Amino acid sequence: MMPREEMYIGKKTYQIKEEDYQRFPVVRQAFVKVSTEDIGEINYLGFLDKMHKNMARRMQEGDPGYSQKDNALDMGANALNLTLGTYGFPNSQFLSWNPLYVPPFLSANKVEETPENHTHGVKEAAAFYGADLAGIAKLDERWVYSQDMVKPFVFDEEGVPCESEKAFHIPKSMNRAIVMAFLMDGELQTKSPKLPASTATSLGYSRMAIATVSLAEYIRALGYQAIPCMNDTALSIPLAVDAGLGQLGRHGLLITPEYGSNVRLCKVLTDMPLVEDQPIDFGITTFCENCLLCANECPSGAISSHERTTESEESTGNSGVLKWYIKGEHCLKYWQANGASCANCIAVCPFTYGYESEHCAECERCEAFMRGCPLQSNTFFRKKHGYLEDTPWASKSKIPPTKRRGL
Repeated sequence: MMPREEMYIGKKTYQIKEEDYQRFPVVRQAFVKVSTEDIGEINYLGFLDKMHKNMARRMQEGDPGYSQKDNALDMGANALNLTLGTYGFPNSQFLSWNPLYVPPFLSANKVEETPENHTHGVKEAAAFYGADLAGIAKLDERWVYSQDMVKPFVFDEEGVPCESEKAFHIPKSMNRAIVMAFLMDGELQTKSPKLPASTATSLGYSRMAIATVSLAEYIRALGYQAIPCMNDTALSIPLAVDAGLGQLGRHGLLITPEYGSNVRLCKVLTDMPLVEDQPIDFGITTFCENCLLCANECPSGAISSHERTTESEESTGNSGVLKWYIKGEHCLKYWQANGASCANCIAVCPFTYGYESEHCAECERCEAFMRGCPLQSNTFFRKKHGYLEDTPWASKSKIPPTKRRGL
């Protein structure tokens, strides 16, 4: 990770209107709302039927970027995601809240070390299992879903994480979230909204499934409790912000100093004593206020071109946080019509590939950046620390192979 000392601000980078904010239920996600509308019952993946029909149609019509080879590459990239976690359903498949293979002589023997040592070990293990970035946040209960499809998530004073007939139970001792980010293929993302960009996402999900399951087993083998989570159980982006991995952008995604928004996120909740990372500010909010590239390039009109607000126009948004709200149903219905997911907002975000001279033409208020342009500064440090290749002036930057090791 890039050095973050100069980015630390000692406070949260978001504002919550407490009287309006409530924990968010999964049933209000766009995935669930559109799926339920399509098939007539509560469902998470029902939206895929229409998307797959249009995917098949485009393949049969010979549309470039939708060939059978394109589909085959995507299927292979998504295989481990579907095997291990299927994007994330709490306490299901390999995302079990109980140890999978750890024997009792390990899980019952708690390794007592300092929080600093445990934190170092966890981050080393996360990198070894394939994470490109990892941070630690105190688990803010407000970011845990109020309920999944049917059952609520409740916090117990003691006990172990478990699922009963009526609820998912999380003991309050599990007060840390280890948040991991995984770089997606930058070249495939440039093909958005065609199918190869979906393949970049699929591979990101498979890699994060491996790391999430592996890190949870590592923690259990040290005698602590762990809940592996992909898209489930809690909101990934605010936890990643709390863990110092990045800031929230206009497009509703996390923007990291190392990779921009070209990442997928997952987390592991635990009772292991860990040192929290600090939130960072490297100028994203101010920059996004002056940049409308993602909003202009969104084919569904889902991204706001207005000022931040605490009120969402859509039920798929959760009012009470000052931000740019996304029209989730608009976005997902475009995926269905397109026959593939869309990543235009990631592909055009200036922080994905770094500064290009043409970006200056898109920025309306250079004077807003009293301490220099955040994008140019970030690009300089990305190149300095090896997260971007140094390319000739006015040419598009290249993302080098990651420094990943292990899985």
